[in-house]
Amino acid sequence: MEEDMPPPYEVDETQPLPTYSCNVSSSECLLQIEPPRMTNCPACDWMFETKQMRINLGPRLWNLHSPSYGLNGRIEGTIRLSGDHDRIESVTMTLEGRIRITGSQRTAMSADTVTTLVSRTMTIYDCTEADSFSFDEDHAFSLTIPQNAEIKGQLTKLPPSHFSDNQLFSSEVFYTVKFELKRKGMGLKKHESKVVRVLYFPKSTPTEPPMHTIPRPSRRQRDTELYRLYDRVKTASLTPYHPIVGKSKPKRSTSSLDNFGQCAFLSLPHPQCYASGQIIPFTLSLVFPDDPALGQLLTRSIRIQLLRRVSVWKRGSDLMQRDTLVSVATLRYGREYREGIIFLKGEVQAGDPGKEVSWALDGVAEVQYVLRVTLKPPTNLIGSIPCFKHEEVLKLTTDSWGILDRELSSTGGTPTPAIGLATGIRRSE
Repeated sequence: MEEDMPPPYEVDETQPLPTYSCNVSSSECLLQIEPPRMTNCPACDWMFETKQMRINLGPRLWNLHSPSYGLNGRIEGTIRLSGDHDRIESVTMTLEGRIRITGSQRTAMSADTVTTLVSRTMTIYDCTEADSFSFDEDHAFSLTIPQNAEIKGQLTKLPPSHFSDNQLFSSEVFYTVKFELKRKGMGLKKHESKVVRVLYFPKSTPTEPPMHTIPRPSRRQRDTELYRLYDRVKTASLTPYHPIVGKSKPKRSTSSLDNFGQCAFLSLPHPQCYASGQIIPFTLSLVFPDDPALGQLLTRSIRIQLLRRVSVWKRGSDLMQRDTLVSVATLRYGREYREGIIFLKGEVQAGDPGKEVSWALDGVAEVQYVLRVTLKPPTNLIGSIPCFKHEEVLKLTTDSWGILDRELSSTGGTPTPAIGLATGIRRSE
């Protein structure tokens, strides 16, 4: 019995009581209790109302002007029905994605061309199942955004929300969610609907880890093999050409281009898939072993640009394109590799992080990124020495390699939206 008794507790009455203060000392920790988030208010949730529907699409996140969703995103929330319940026949929810292309007055295509990308409908309420539906209470719904769209019989990735405008044409990819209530009876107004514009920003990443530098070729290589570096480096030869000077033929004679097909080369990491904002390395090789002065002349005017190319097809055949400058390359290193062979290294930034992405809808619209390289001799030698040019199509993704896989595993398959893409979206009214 005595073993179950608690040990004696001795109190030292001479010990003073601790001093209490409103201020936290260095040895104490203050616990902060976060207040619960408010719900069902326009300032904290996406709220939309009609006469008989009150729709809540969840909390306002990402500081954007519309509800936004990412890859595998679910449009979910709650709906509350009010009014005469006996007259409500059904309530449906429809996700639609479209692309609208409008030509300017300068082009033959002045009317809007609208193509439906996706259309998916789900039933929220049906009068035949009224027993399982609670009126005057919030009823949950959820609709998953598909990853792919079927365009002209081909399955392709659903493009992100997009807007592009120039003097030739404008293109816009937009998504809407329509909530529609149907009533019974003979009344004139049997339908009540609410259309909500939403944003779709799916994340994407390169398929392989990036290369941050291109190895220098071995001096043992022959001149004709200088540009064949490694398996993960793609090399393309620049095309020689003579520019057209004015409407008439140039006074100076133009030299033959037959001997300049294998003289200038551009090397890039392979595959040509990079994250938005990534620094892309490249090399230029000028091979003129029989005339070393030509290489030196061409290095004086090197122009390398990364362009965003928006392409749209009018009626599926006529192509219209518009290029916009994204960034300009910087040359970091250049020296004569051997006599008559010049090796130059540089880099170009793939725009701002998270703000660029490639996508394509076959025969409808496309966003590409093109690295354009131009070499020109001095003006007084144009016609005697050829110019060189090349365009390499690159694929850009929203995020760096590996990020999407980590988010998919940590968030249960639904990553956050690629918010950076919102910078090029027109605010809907």
